[in-house]
Amino acid sequence: MSYDWAFLPMQSSSDILGDPDALRARLAEESYLYFPQLLPRELLAGLREKMLTALAEVGWVSGGDDLLEGHAVIDPVREGDEEFFRALDRVQKIEEFHELAHHPILTGVMQQVLGETAFPHPLKICRLVFPEFEAISTPPHQDYPNNQGTENLTATWIPVGDVPVEIGGLAVLRGSHKWGLLPLATHLGAGNRCAVLPLDMLEQCRWVTTEFEMGDVLVFPSLAVHAARHNLSKSAMRISVDFRFQLEGEALTEGCLQPHFGSLTWDEVYEGWSDDAHRYYWRELDYEVVPFEELDVRRDSSDHELIGDFLRQEQRSRRRRMFRQRSGA
Repeated sequence: MSYDWAFLPMQSSSDILGDPDALRARLAEESYLYFPQLLPRELLAGLREKMLTALAEVGWVSGGDDLLEGHAVIDPVREGDEEFFRALDRVQKIEEFHELAHHPILTGVMQQVLGETAFPHPLKICRLVFPEFEAISTPPHQDYPNNQGTENLTATWIPVGDVPVEIGGLAVLRGSHKWGLLPLATHLGAGNRCAVLPLDMLEQCRWVTTEFEMGDVLVFPSLAVHAARHNLSKSAMRISVDFRFQLEGEALTEGCLQPHFGSLTWDEVYEGWSDDAHRYYWRELDYEVVPFEELDVRRDSSDHELIGDFLRQEQRSRRRRMFRQRSGA
């Protein structure tokens, strides 16, 4: 998703903050709400430093004076690989990562959008996106198949670092949630599956995006089609966080109550935290836990083509990185 001409700019919704009816009407029409500089930039900068320190400790990015640049120094790692969890587990233990979901500015906005009892899921997601690895960019998808529970589930996507066009970012297919739940097909990106987009949707809806900055917040419902743009930078990691909100009294699945990927227990996540305020906070809330449904995923001969594209992209990425290392670029 690197063709800039194909995207329209995102519309800011900062002008209607404080007007819940207007926010809900716009979300119901547009499939997204974009709030530039909603959160304090210094808050995100502090979280970025902690996350990059964790990545430097496992050898993913440069340390020292270059730490905050987020320069990747290893070959790309896919979500779910063994090497991935060496980094993810360290990030999952960062107290400020989890506390960001409870920031009063963010929860205040989500209570305007959803209602007074809106709360963030215990599941907190960090995306660690390597440069020059287009084959595993997150494809067009909906969040509902991965979370389920209530369709009123609403996501917040927050970049932990500035995201100029070359680093990519998130794009939303405007109005796409009106098409309901879409079929699934296999894909090599995050989640290993993508939404199958009907032709009439692509004819009637337009992709929207922007150059995100630290402090920006993007909100979209669980049936909105969205995707990651390629990280086309030479070395910069793209780091972002996802927090999903819902109202009390609605359904959720067990996975939404667990750490991402379930590689750690909550006691392991909480070890060393300085504040107990949000440990196991969801146990005092009202919701219904429902079973997770295994949805049908299309698998056909095109899967072999996807795997071939992935392997070719991996080889190209390795060659480019080796060339830069030899040339000192």
